[in-house]
Amino acid sequence: MMKLMLQHSISALSDLRVLILDDIPLRQEMLAEALNVMGVAFVTQAADCSSALNVLSSTGHGFDIVLCNMKMKDIHELEFIYHAARCNVSGFILMSVAKGELLTSARTIAHGCGSCVLGELPSATEPDKLKQLLLCYLETVAAAPKNVDRQSSQQWTRSDLISALNCNQFVPFFQPKVDLNTGVPTCVEILARWNHPDLGILLPSQFVELMEQEGLIDQLTGCLLLQSLACARECAASGRNIGFALNVSPLTLQDARTPTRIYSLVTACGLSPAQITIEVTETASSKCFIRLLESLTRLRMMGFKISVDDFGMGYSSLQLLSQMPFTELKIDRSFVADASSNTKSAAILESIIQLAGKLRLHTVAEGIETRDELNLVQSLGCAAGQGFLLGRPMAQADLIGYLQDKTSVAAALGSVTRRATYNGEYSYRAPIFRPESRLCARRRGQHRPA
Repeated sequence: MMKLMLQHSISALSDLRVLILDDIPLRQEMLAEALNVMGVAFVTQAADCSSALNVLSSTGHGFDIVLCNMKMKDIHELEFIYHAARCNVSGFILMSVAKGELLTSARTIAHGCGSCVLGELPSATEPDKLKQLLLCYLETVAAAPKNVDRQSSQQWTRSDLISALNCNQFVPFFQPKVDLNTGVPTCVEILARWNHPDLGILLPSQFVELMEQEGLIDQLTGCLLLQSLACARECAASGRNIGFALNVSPLTLQDARTPTRIYSLVTACGLSPAQITIEVTETASSKCFIRLLESLTRLRMMGFKISVDDFGMGYSSLQLLSQMPFTELKIDRSFVADASSNTKSAAILESIIQLAGKLRLHTVAEGIETRDELNLVQSLGCAAGQGFLLGRPMAQADLIGYLQDKTSVAAALGSVTRRATYNGEYSYRAPIFRPESRLCARRRGQHRPA
Protein backbone atom coordinates (compact mmCIF):
# COMPACT_ATOMS: atom_id res chain seq x y z
CA MET A 1 0.00 0.00 0.00
CA MET A 2 2.76 2.47 0.92
CA LYS A 3 4.57 1.66 -2.36
CA LEU A 4 1.39 2.36 -4.30
CA MET A 5 1.00 5.69 -2.50
CA LEU A 6 4.59 6.61 -3.37
CA GLN A 7 4.08 5.63 -7.02
CA HIS A 8 0.94 7.75 -7.12
CA SER A 9 2.84 10.74 -5.70
CA ILE A 10 5.63 10.35 -8.26
CA SER A 11 3.15 10.13 -11.13
CA ALA A 12 1.50 13.31 -9.84
CA LEU A 13 4.73 15.18 -10.58
CA SER A 14 3.61 15.38 -14.19
CA ASP A 15 0.81 17.76 -13.19
CA LEU A 16 3.08 20.30 -11.48
CA ARG A 17 3.64 23.77 -12.95
CA VAL A 18 7.16 24.94 -12.14
CA LEU A 19 8.90 28.26 -12.80
CA ILE A 20 12.72 28.46 -12.67
CA LEU A 21 14.09 31.88 -11.75
CA ASP A 22 17.85 32.02 -12.31
CA ASP A 23 20.22 34.34 -14.14
CA ILE A 24 22.69 31.53 -14.94
CA PRO A 25 21.58 29.83 -18.22
CA LEU A 26 23.52 26.61 -17.59
CA ARG A 27 21.89 26.09 -14.21
CA GLN A 28 18.49 26.87 -15.70
CA GLU A 29 18.95 24.15 -18.31
CA MET A 30 20.23 21.62 -15.76
CA LEU A 31 17.18 22.18 -13.54
CA ALA A 32 14.76 22.08 -16.46
CA GLU A 33 16.28 18.80 -17.67
CA ALA A 34 16.14 17.28 -14.18
CA LEU A 35 12.47 18.26 -13.87
CA ASN A 36 11.65 16.79 -17.27
CA VAL A 37 13.36 13.51 -16.35
CA MET A 38 11.15 13.37 -13.22
CA GLY A 39 8.10 13.78 -15.42
CA VAL A 40 7.33 17.45 -14.78
CA ALA A 41 5.92 18.55 -18.10
CA PHE A 42 5.20 22.25 -17.55
CA VAL A 43 8.46 24.11 -16.85
CA THR A 44 8.95 27.82 -17.52
CA GLN A 45 12.21 29.75 -17.18
CA ALA A 46 12.94 33.39 -16.31
CA ALA A 47 16.30 35.15 -16.12
CA ASP A 48 15.26 38.03 -13.84
CA CYS A 49 12.65 38.88 -11.22
CA SER A 50 10.72 41.31 -13.42
CA SER A 51 10.27 38.69 -16.15
CA ALA A 52 9.27 36.10 -13.55
CA LEU A 53 6.63 38.39 -12.03
CA ASN A 54 5.25 39.14 -15.50
CA VAL A 55 4.92 35.41 -16.17
CA LEU A 56 3.26 34.82 -12.79
CA SER A 57 0.79 37.69 -13.13
CA SER A 58 -0.18 36.82 -16.71
CA THR A 59 -0.82 33.12 -16.11
CA GLY A 60 -4.40 32.35 -15.22
CA HIS A 61 -3.72 28.95 -13.65
CA GLY A 62 -0.82 30.07 -11.46
CA PHE A 63 2.31 28.09 -10.64
CA ASP A 64 2.73 25.38 -8.05
CA ILE A 65 6.42 25.97 -7.35
CA VAL A 66 9.09 28.58 -8.09
CA LEU A 67 12.73 27.49 -7.95
CA CYS A 68 14.26 30.79 -6.98
CA ASN A 69 17.87 31.97 -7.02
CA MET A 70 18.11 34.21 -3.94
CA LYS A 71 20.98 36.26 -5.35
CA MET A 72 19.11 38.12 -8.07
CA LYS A 73 20.12 41.77 -8.52
CA ASP A 74 17.14 43.51 -10.11
CA ILE A 75 14.86 43.25 -7.07
CA HIS A 76 15.35 42.40 -3.40
CA GLU A 77 14.97 38.66 -2.81
CA LEU A 78 12.32 38.99 -0.09
CA GLU A 79 10.36 41.52 -2.13
CA PHE A 80 10.14 38.97 -4.92
CA ILE A 81 8.91 36.28 -2.50
CA TYR A 82 6.18 38.66 -1.33
CA HIS A 83 4.94 39.56 -4.81
CA ALA A 84 5.25 36.02 -6.16
CA ALA A 85 3.30 34.53 -3.25
CA ARG A 86 0.51 36.99 -3.94
CA CYS A 87 0.42 35.67 -7.52
CA ASN A 88 -0.87 32.32 -6.24
CA VAL A 89 2.49 30.54 -6.08
CA SER A 90 1.97 27.62 -3.72
CA GLY A 91 5.58 26.91 -2.73
CA PHE A 92 9.16 28.08 -3.16
CA ILE A 93 12.41 26.14 -3.37
CA LEU A 94 15.31 28.48 -2.66
CA MET A 95 18.76 28.31 -4.19
CA SER A 96 21.98 30.13 -3.24
CA VAL A 97 20.79 31.05 0.26
CA ALA A 98 23.85 32.50 1.94
CA LYS A 99 22.38 33.30 5.36
CA GLY A 100 20.03 31.37 7.59
CA GLU A 101 18.25 34.60 8.53
CA LEU A 102 17.25 35.06 4.88
CA LEU A 103 15.65 31.61 4.81
CA THR A 104 13.75 32.35 8.03
CA SER A 105 12.47 35.68 6.71
CA ALA A 106 11.48 34.09 3.40
CA ARG A 107 9.50 31.40 5.23
CA THR A 108 7.70 34.04 7.32
CA ILE A 109 6.82 36.23 4.34
CA ALA A 110 5.64 33.30 2.22
CA HIS A 111 3.52 31.91 5.06
CA GLY A 112 1.96 35.32 5.67
CA CYS A 113 0.88 35.42 2.01
CA GLY A 114 -0.62 31.93 2.10
CA SER A 115 2.35 30.17 0.52
CA CYS A 116 5.31 28.21 1.90
CA VAL A 117 9.05 27.68 1.51
CA LEU A 118 9.65 23.97 0.92
CA GLY A 119 13.38 24.15 1.59
CA GLU A 120 16.76 24.80 0.02
CA LEU A 121 18.38 23.27 -3.04
CA PRO A 122 22.13 23.85 -2.55
CA SER A 123 23.07 22.69 -6.04
CA ALA A 124 21.40 22.09 -9.38
CA THR A 125 23.30 18.80 -9.53
CA GLU A 126 21.22 17.27 -6.69
CA PRO A 127 18.16 15.81 -8.48
CA ASP A 128 17.38 13.48 -5.56
CA LYS A 129 17.09 16.47 -3.22
CA LEU A 130 14.90 18.26 -5.75
CA LYS A 131 12.62 15.24 -6.08
CA GLN A 132 12.37 14.98 -2.29
CA LEU A 133 11.20 18.60 -2.07
CA LEU A 134 8.68 18.09 -4.87
CA LEU A 135 7.26 14.97 -3.20
CA CYS A 136 7.09 16.87 0.08
CA TYR A 137 5.02 19.49 -1.72
CA LEU A 138 2.65 16.82 -3.07
CA GLU A 139 2.25 15.27 0.38
CA THR A 140 1.44 18.56 2.10
CA VAL A 141 0.46 21.66 0.15
CA ALA A 142 -0.96 19.85 -2.87
CA ALA A 143 -2.43 16.86 -1.06
CA ALA A 144 -5.96 18.08 -1.81
CA PRO A 145 -7.61 16.53 -4.91
CA LYS A 146 -6.98 18.21 -8.26
CA ASN A 147 -9.32 20.87 -9.58
CA VAL A 148 -10.55 21.72 -6.09
CA ASP A 149 -9.83 25.29 -5.07
CA ARG A 150 -8.00 25.78 -1.78
CA GLN A 151 -10.92 27.76 -0.42
CA SER A 152 -13.39 25.15 -1.61
CA SER A 153 -14.69 24.51 1.91
CA GLN A 154 -17.29 27.18 1.06
CA GLN A 155 -18.86 24.94 -1.56
CA TRP A 156 -20.17 22.51 1.04
CA THR A 157 -23.60 23.11 2.55
CA ARG A 158 -24.64 22.06 6.04
CA SER A 159 -26.71 19.30 4.46
CA ASP A 160 -23.63 18.03 2.61
CA LEU A 161 -21.67 17.80 5.84
CA ILE A 162 -24.48 16.11 7.76
CA SER A 163 -24.95 13.60 4.96
CA ALA A 164 -21.20 12.85 4.96
CA LEU A 165 -21.31 12.32 8.73
CA ASN A 166 -24.28 9.97 8.44
CA CYS A 167 -22.53 7.99 5.69
CA ASN A 168 -19.31 7.65 7.75
CA GLN A 169 -17.26 9.45 5.09
CA PHE A 170 -15.06 11.15 7.68
CA VAL A 171 -12.20 8.85 8.65
CA PRO A 172 -9.08 9.12 10.81
CA PHE A 173 -5.58 8.99 9.41
CA PHE A 174 -2.70 8.38 11.80
CA GLN A 175 0.77 9.93 11.99
CA PRO A 176 3.28 8.36 14.42
CA LYS A 177 5.15 10.06 17.22
CA VAL A 178 8.45 8.21 17.57
CA ASP A 179 10.70 7.89 20.62
CA LEU A 180 14.01 9.36 19.45
CA ASN A 181 16.06 7.23 21.84
CA THR A 182 14.64 3.83 20.92
CA GLY A 183 13.08 4.36 17.49
CA VAL A 184 9.80 2.90 18.74
CA PRO A 185 6.49 4.59 17.83
CA THR A 186 4.79 5.38 21.14
CA CYS A 187 1.75 7.31 19.96
CA VAL A 188 -0.12 8.29 16.81
CA GLU A 189 -1.85 11.59 16.14
CA ILE A 190 -5.41 11.31 14.82
CA LEU A 191 -5.85 13.42 11.67
CA ALA A 192 -9.23 14.12 10.09
CA ARG A 193 -9.83 13.15 6.46
CA TRP A 194 -12.96 13.26 4.32
CA ASN A 195 -13.21 10.23 2.04
CA HIS A 196 -15.37 12.00 -0.50
CA PRO A 197 -17.09 9.63 -2.97
CA ASP A 198 -16.23 11.83 -5.96
CA LEU A 199 -13.15 13.83 -4.97
CA GLY A 200 -11.23 11.27 -2.95
CA ILE A 201 -9.39 12.10 0.26
CA LEU A 202 -9.87 15.72 1.36
CA LEU A 203 -7.69 17.48 3.94
CA PRO A 204 -9.00 19.19 7.10
CA SER A 205 -8.37 22.64 5.63
CA GLN A 206 -11.26 21.99 3.26
CA PHE A 207 -13.94 21.23 5.84
CA VAL A 208 -12.99 21.68 9.52
CA GLU A 209 -13.46 25.46 9.67
CA LEU A 210 -16.84 25.16 7.96
CA MET A 211 -17.90 22.40 10.36
CA GLU A 212 -17.04 24.71 13.25
CA GLN A 213 -19.13 27.47 11.69
CA GLU A 214 -22.06 25.08 11.18
CA GLY A 215 -21.90 23.70 14.72
CA LEU A 216 -20.91 20.20 13.57
CA ILE A 217 -17.39 19.99 14.97
CA ASP A 218 -18.49 17.97 18.03
CA GLN A 219 -20.01 15.30 15.78
CA LEU A 220 -16.81 15.15 13.73
CA THR A 221 -14.67 14.78 16.86
CA GLY A 222 -16.87 12.00 18.19
CA CYS A 223 -16.88 10.20 14.83
CA LEU A 224 -13.07 10.26 14.58
CA LEU A 225 -12.60 9.25 18.22
CA LEU A 226 -14.88 6.22 17.95
CA GLN A 227 -13.06 4.93 14.86
CA SER A 228 -9.69 5.55 16.50
CA LEU A 229 -10.69 3.68 19.63
CA ALA A 230 -11.63 0.71 17.45
CA CYS A 231 -8.19 0.99 15.86
CA ALA A 232 -6.60 1.08 19.32
CA ARG A 233 -8.31 -2.19 20.21
CA GLU A 234 -7.07 -3.77 16.97
CA CYS A 235 -3.53 -2.59 17.67
CA ALA A 236 -3.70 -4.07 21.16
CA ALA A 237 -5.00 -7.36 19.77
CA SER A 238 -1.98 -7.53 17.46
CA GLY A 239 0.35 -6.97 20.40
CA ARG A 240 1.03 -3.28 19.86
CA ASN A 241 -0.37 -1.10 22.63
CA ILE A 242 0.11 2.47 21.49
CA GLY A 243 -1.18 5.87 22.51
CA PHE A 244 -3.57 8.01 20.47
CA ALA A 245 -3.55 11.81 20.34
CA LEU A 246 -6.79 13.62 19.49
CA ASN A 247 -6.95 17.25 18.35
CA VAL A 248 -9.94 18.85 20.04
CA SER A 249 -11.39 22.15 18.86
CA PRO A 250 -11.49 24.96 21.43
CA LEU A 251 -15.21 25.26 20.61
CA THR A 252 -15.69 21.68 21.77
CA LEU A 253 -13.63 22.23 24.93
CA GLN A 254 -15.73 25.25 25.87
CA ASP A 255 -18.64 22.87 26.48
CA ALA A 256 -18.50 21.75 30.11
CA ARG A 257 -19.95 18.35 29.10
CA THR A 258 -17.02 17.51 26.79
CA PRO A 259 -14.70 15.87 29.39
CA THR A 260 -17.42 13.48 30.57
CA ARG A 261 -18.39 12.57 27.01
CA ILE A 262 -14.81 11.77 26.01
CA TYR A 263 -14.23 9.80 29.21
CA SER A 264 -17.40 7.76 28.63
CA LEU A 265 -16.44 6.90 25.05
CA VAL A 266 -12.92 5.82 26.01
CA THR A 267 -13.88 3.69 29.02
CA ALA A 268 -16.84 2.11 27.19
CA CYS A 269 -14.31 0.75 24.67
CA GLY A 270 -12.30 -0.80 27.49
CA LEU A 271 -9.37 1.62 27.15
CA SER A 272 -7.60 3.69 29.76
CA PRO A 273 -7.69 7.51 29.59
CA ALA A 274 -3.90 7.39 30.09
CA GLN A 275 -3.68 5.97 26.57
CA ILE A 276 -5.26 9.12 25.09
CA THR A 277 -3.64 12.53 24.67
CA ILE A 278 -5.82 15.59 24.15
CA GLU A 279 -4.08 18.10 21.89
CA VAL A 280 -5.00 21.78 21.87
CA THR A 281 -3.20 24.45 19.86
CA GLU A 282 -1.37 27.16 21.75
CA THR A 283 -3.09 29.91 19.78
CA ALA A 284 -6.49 28.40 20.61
CA SER A 285 -5.69 28.48 24.33
CA SER A 286 -6.14 32.25 24.41
CA LYS A 287 -9.81 31.94 23.49
CA CYS A 288 -12.26 31.59 26.40
CA PHE A 289 -9.33 30.81 28.67
CA ILE A 290 -11.33 29.98 31.80
CA ARG A 291 -13.59 27.44 30.08
CA LEU A 292 -10.62 25.81 28.37
CA LEU A 293 -8.73 25.64 31.64
CA GLU A 294 -11.70 24.01 33.35
CA SER A 295 -12.18 21.36 30.66
CA LEU A 296 -8.49 20.54 30.34
CA THR A 297 -8.07 20.32 34.11
CA ARG A 298 -11.02 17.93 34.40
CA LEU A 299 -9.64 15.79 31.56
CA ARG A 300 -6.25 15.70 33.27
CA MET A 301 -7.87 14.64 36.57
CA MET A 302 -9.64 11.84 34.69
CA GLY A 303 -6.23 10.53 33.61
CA PHE A 304 -5.88 11.94 30.08
CA LYS A 305 -2.61 13.45 28.91
CA ILE A 306 -2.78 17.05 27.71
CA SER A 307 -0.58 18.39 24.90
CA VAL A 308 0.02 21.96 23.76
CA ASP A 309 0.32 21.82 19.97
CA ASP A 310 2.33 24.19 17.75
CA PHE A 311 4.19 25.62 20.74
CA GLY A 312 5.99 28.86 19.94
CA MET A 313 3.39 30.26 17.53
CA GLY A 314 1.49 32.27 20.17
CA TYR A 315 2.36 35.26 22.29
CA SER A 316 1.72 34.05 25.84
CA SER A 317 3.55 30.73 25.76
CA LEU A 318 5.23 30.87 29.17
CA GLN A 319 2.07 32.01 30.92
CA LEU A 320 0.14 29.11 29.36
CA LEU A 321 2.75 26.61 30.53
CA SER A 322 2.38 27.86 34.09
CA GLN A 323 -1.42 27.77 34.10
CA MET A 324 -2.58 24.93 31.88
CA PRO A 325 -2.27 21.28 33.00
CA PHE A 326 -0.07 20.26 30.08
CA THR A 327 1.91 17.02 30.14
CA GLU A 328 3.40 17.36 26.64
CA LEU A 329 4.85 20.17 24.56
CA LYS A 330 4.87 19.87 20.76
CA ILE A 331 7.42 22.23 19.22
CA ASP A 332 6.15 23.94 16.09
CA ARG A 333 7.75 22.72 12.87
CA SER A 334 8.96 26.23 11.95
CA PHE A 335 11.62 26.05 14.68
CA VAL A 336 12.71 22.58 13.56
CA ALA A 337 12.94 23.58 9.89
CA ASP A 338 14.95 26.74 10.56
CA ALA A 339 17.23 25.48 13.33
CA SER A 340 19.59 23.46 11.12
CA SER A 341 20.60 26.60 9.20
CA ASN A 342 19.83 29.40 11.67
CA THR A 343 21.74 29.66 14.95
CA LYS A 344 19.02 31.85 16.48
CA SER A 345 16.34 29.25 15.82
CA ALA A 346 18.70 26.53 17.07
CA ALA A 347 19.19 28.43 20.33
CA ILE A 348 15.43 28.91 20.75
CA LEU A 349 14.79 25.23 20.01
CA GLU A 350 17.38 24.15 22.57
CA SER A 351 15.95 26.55 25.18
CA ILE A 352 12.42 25.21 24.65
CA ILE A 353 13.60 21.62 25.13
CA GLN A 354 15.56 22.54 28.26
CA LEU A 355 12.59 24.47 29.68
CA ALA A 356 10.23 21.57 29.01
CA GLY A 357 12.66 19.25 30.78
CA LYS A 358 12.69 21.43 33.89
CA LEU A 359 8.87 21.52 33.84
CA ARG A 360 8.79 17.74 33.38
CA LEU A 361 6.94 18.01 30.10
CA HIS A 362 7.37 15.41 27.36
CA THR A 363 8.71 17.06 24.20
CA VAL A 364 7.77 16.27 20.60
CA ALA A 365 9.47 17.96 17.63
CA GLU A 366 7.00 18.42 14.76
CA GLY A 367 7.70 18.40 11.04
CA ILE A 368 10.92 16.34 10.90
CA GLU A 369 11.47 15.85 7.18
CA THR A 370 15.24 15.61 6.71
CA ARG A 371 18.17 13.76 8.26
CA ASP A 372 19.72 17.05 9.40
CA GLU A 373 16.55 18.01 11.27
CA LEU A 374 16.42 14.58 12.90
CA ASN A 375 20.06 14.79 13.93
CA LEU A 376 19.52 18.21 15.43
CA VAL A 377 16.51 17.41 17.61
CA GLN A 378 18.15 14.17 18.76
CA SER A 379 21.33 15.97 19.75
CA LEU A 380 19.38 18.56 21.73
CA GLY A 381 17.69 15.86 23.80
CA CYS A 382 14.14 16.05 22.41
CA ALA A 383 12.20 13.00 23.58
CA ALA A 384 10.07 12.30 20.51
CA GLY A 385 9.67 13.31 16.89
CA GLN A 386 6.96 13.48 14.28
CA GLY A 387 7.23 14.11 10.56
CA PHE A 388 7.43 12.58 7.10
CA LEU A 389 10.91 11.18 7.72
CA LEU A 390 9.55 9.07 10.59
CA GLY A 391 6.11 8.28 9.25
CA ARG A 392 3.55 9.89 6.96
CA PRO A 393 -0.16 10.13 7.79
CA MET A 394 -1.68 6.74 6.99
CA ALA A 395 -4.95 4.86 7.04
CA GLN A 396 -5.70 2.23 9.70
CA ALA A 397 -4.70 -0.73 7.53
CA ASP A 398 -1.32 0.83 6.80
CA LEU A 399 -0.81 1.73 10.46
CA ILE A 400 -1.00 -1.90 11.56
CA GLY A 401 1.69 -2.86 9.05
CA TYR A 402 3.82 0.12 10.05
CA LEU A 403 3.73 -0.86 13.72
CA GLN A 404 4.60 -4.46 12.93
CA ASP A 405 7.65 -3.41 10.89
CA LYS A 406 9.94 -2.60 13.82
CA THR A 407 12.94 -1.88 11.61
CA SER A 408 11.35 0.79 9.39
CA VAL A 409 11.63 3.61 11.89
CA ALA A 410 14.77 2.52 13.73
CA ALA A 411 16.61 2.44 10.41
CA ALA A 412 15.83 6.13 9.92
CA LEU A 413 17.33 7.09 13.26
CA GLY A 414 20.99 7.46 14.07
CA SER A 415 22.80 8.25 17.29
CA VAL A 416 24.20 11.74 17.06
CA THR A 417 27.11 13.57 18.63
CA ARG A 418 26.98 17.27 19.15
CA ARG A 419 29.58 19.87 19.90
CA ALA A 420 29.09 23.60 20.33
CA THR A 421 31.76 25.94 19.09
CA TYR A 422 32.35 29.47 20.26
CA ASN A 423 30.38 30.96 17.37
CA GLY A 424 27.30 28.92 18.25
CA GLU A 425 27.44 26.58 15.27
CA TYR A 426 26.75 22.86 15.55
CA SER A 427 28.25 19.89 13.77
CA TYR A 428 26.81 16.39 13.53
CA ARG A 429 27.57 12.86 12.55
CA ALA A 430 25.08 10.02 12.33
CA PRO A 431 26.55 6.54 12.90
CA ILE A 432 24.57 3.37 13.37
CA PHE A 433 21.68 3.79 15.80
CA ARG A 434 22.42 2.27 19.21
CA PRO A 435 19.46 2.70 21.59
CA GLU A 436 21.54 1.93 24.69
CA SER A 437 24.62 3.93 23.77
CA ARG A 438 26.34 6.13 26.31
CA LEU A 439 25.12 9.14 24.36
CA CYS A 440 21.50 8.13 24.97
CA ALA A 441 22.27 7.72 28.66
CA ARG A 442 23.80 11.20 28.67
CA ARG A 443 20.71 12.62 26.98
CA ARG A 444 18.51 11.23 29.71
CA GLY A 445 20.54 13.13 32.28
CA GLN A 446 21.44 16.80 32.39
CA HIS A 447 24.64 17.65 30.57
CA ARG A 448 26.22 20.62 28.88
CA PRO A 449 28.16 20.64 25.65
CA ALA A 450 31.93 20.79 25.94
